[in-house]
Amino acid sequence: MMLKLCKSWLKLNPRRYALINKNYYSFKLRSRNFLLLSIVVILSISISATAITSYTIVKGLLLDSIKEQVLLKTHQGQDDIDNWLAIRKTEIKTLANSVVVRSLDWSVMEPYLQSEVKRLQTFLLMALATSDSALINTHGDHLNVKDREFFQRSMAGETVAADPIIGRTTKQLQIQISSPIPAETGIKPAGVLMGGIPINRVVEVISNLHQGKGSYAFALNSQGVPIAHPNTELIGTPEKAAESFLNSRNPRLVEITQKMVAKRRNIELAQLDGKSSYVAYTPLREANWSVALVVPKENIESPLQALNLLATVLGGLLVVGLISAWRQVQLYEQIRDRALISSQQAQQLSKTLKKLQNTQAQLIHTEKMSSLGQLVAGVAHEINNPANFIHANLNHASVYSQDILDLLKLYQQTYPNPTPEISDRVQDLDIEFLAEDLPKLMASMQVGTKRIRQIVLSLRNFSRLDEAEMKFVDINEGLDNTLMILNHRLTATPNQPEIQIVKKYGDLPLVECYAGQLNQVFMNVLVNAIDAIEESLVIRHTLQESEASTSLVKNEGQIRIQTELTDEKQVIIQISDNGIGMSEEVKQRVFDYMFTTKPVGKGIGLGMAIAYQIVVDKHRGTIEVDSTPGCGTEFSIGIPLTSKNY
Repeated sequence: MMLKLCKSWLKLNPRRYALINKNYYSFKLRSRNFLLLSIVVILSISISATAITSYTIVKGLLLDSIKEQVLLKTHQGQDDIDNWLAIRKTEIKTLANSVVVRSLDWSVMEPYLQSEVKRLQTFLLMALATSDSALINTHGDHLNVKDREFFQRSMAGETVAADPIIGRTTKQLQIQISSPIPAETGIKPAGVLMGGIPINRVVEVISNLHQGKGSYAFALNSQGVPIAHPNTELIGTPEKAAESFLNSRNPRLVEITQKMVAKRRNIELAQLDGKSSYVAYTPLREANWSVALVVPKENIESPLQALNLLATVLGGLLVVGLISAWRQVQLYEQIRDRALISSQQAQQLSKTLKKLQNTQAQLIHTEKMSSLGQLVAGVAHEINNPANFIHANLNHASVYSQDILDLLKLYQQTYPNPTPEISDRVQDLDIEFLAEDLPKLMASMQVGTKRIRQIVLSLRNFSRLDEAEMKFVDINEGLDNTLMILNHRLTATPNQPEIQIVKKYGDLPLVECYAGQLNQVFMNVLVNAIDAIEESLVIRHTLQESEASTSLVKNEGQIRIQTELTDEKQVIIQISDNGIGMSEEVKQRVFDYMFTTKPVGKGIGLGMAIAYQIVVDKHRGTIEVDSTPGCGTEFSIGIPLTSKNY
């Protein structure tokens, strides 16, 4: 009763009714807009969180890979020094075990050791230290070496490369290589043979250890004292002993030095010389020393700039896409609300305007569908065009960069002896690293843009022709990707019915193969099957009133694809069609180069020849054809599971 009274009152007060109706729709519009805005915001946050997480993971992986390369570079320098020290230790140990040295007769040993110093051309001097720590060297000096590290450790039975010291006789920094002299009886050595060698080789290796501009290397002994450093003021002299980095005012340097003295291996970010640098350090095997490589932070993180740029571009595209989507949603909502209001107003019109009302509703419906089409097309256009632009330019950039690298390689082969200035520049730029890393960098950017295109085009990864190495792939997935590419040839058109695909995939393991090339084989075989079916349909249409037509072809085109695994560790792919088939003559020549039965302009006779080469020559597989005229054709392809089965 109250509801009827309210309605009557509203009819008697049309202005009040219009105001309430307007407020109702305004509230409904605000609620709907708030809901849509919430959905867009949540979607934006989800996409952004996913993108940021992916970016962080990829950036971390790339940074770890680059840091591992720096550690490997440091390890190479360590190996050079270790190999050099191992040879010197072997030389001293061999001499210590010789008959002349074991005699401990200095009058006999001195000329022998003098000749060995000249022969080896590495040692500054050689010396004999008896068990009572008395030492005499080839320079004629007599010393007491009871406090020397080399004497103490060698008397304990070790062949030692001791910490470099300033020689008492040579007055220069040298490494003392020593080995125990076996006694005729007993376990304790009869004495120690020591050879002093300059530290020049260590300095040379450290000087040549670089990783880009501004990088440098240094070596520390067991006490954290620098024994090789580009800053020669840090190296000890006869007048002033070198100070250990353990006493540095830089706490990060002290912390890293402690780890180096403890013979650890790592790469850390530290503030050195007023700037952030990565310090990669690794211990030596042949001595209690460590080698460190200091690389400016920008040298390591500069390859990530391309990833940052790509992330910025993708973020911009995401923002543009979301703004466009929101604008389109707003436009759609406006049209929808106007349509609803118009519909409410139209209900108040008399029955005489019913025809006009129907026409108006039809126009509104058409406008709504047009707006929906604009929404979909707009979003696809906003995302697809920039993504294609980036992907296309990356392909050109890859080709250009590879051309430049090939030209550089040709220059190096043609002119193997460049000028010193060019050699220094090549060493500073680390051309080999750039040549190896640049294609990887371009390839990683291409993978990112390819993923965007896949989202827009709903097309999975099909083209792998750029992969030069074998990989384990899913054969069934490769077939599906190929069918997706050929989908436009399979769907029905006004001139021909749909070509049916019947798939019977087996449970296959991953197969080691050239994935892109194998996909090309599937493409060539399927295209020929489609062409044969289309030709049979044309013949059937021409002879549809003849009884011969029903026996020549089936009523509809059909392609059957079957995969299975044999006991011989081989995957079999069978692709059959119900097309026009082949004569015996054509079947014998189907894999010949330049042989084709297609008219001019549709084929040049290379597709099946290339397929045969890929399957038989590249994969050591088999490809066979069985066909009967009028009944169709079947291709059987056999691929070994792994290259070990070839």
